[in-house]
Amino acid sequence: MKINYQLIDDYATDEIGIRMHPNNHELISTIEKNLETKHLEVIDPQNSRQSKLRIEDVLIIEAMDNLSKLYTTDKDVFYLKGRLKDLEYLTKYGILRISNSVMINLDKIVSFKNGKYARLEVYTDNGESFVVSRHFSKKIREYLR
Repeated sequence: MKINYQLIDDYATDEIGIRMHPNNHELISTIEKNLETKHLEVIDPQNSRQSKLRIEDVLIIEAMDNLSKLYTTDKDVFYLKGRLKDLEYLTKYGILRISNSVMINLDKIVSFKNGKYARLEVYTDNGESFVVSRHFSKKIREYLR
């Protein structure tokens, strides 16, 4: 693939313009995902300090009352302000709901199999398994294929 670029003063310093052939439309999401490093504002439960965590480090997010509990791939635990309903914007980064109380980072899933009652069992790269409720299993299957 050939890359051409031009420096244009009309763009903001944090903006990039990309022109491509319509056949390469699928590349847009891949390019956006790789260029954008998104962080989440999390709270460390041990000392109540706020810090930033890369989205790539998120394994699952569990619902609590007004906070959500976030588990990383390194088995660290953080709190995140907001309920799962407020965190639906994370779907564009590959973090989707698998039940009413859990969201999972789909990039960490290595395999899946059909479970009982139209449910789905997913296995992460660190060996953990999670059950996807039948309400969310169709969306997860489409993403994983």
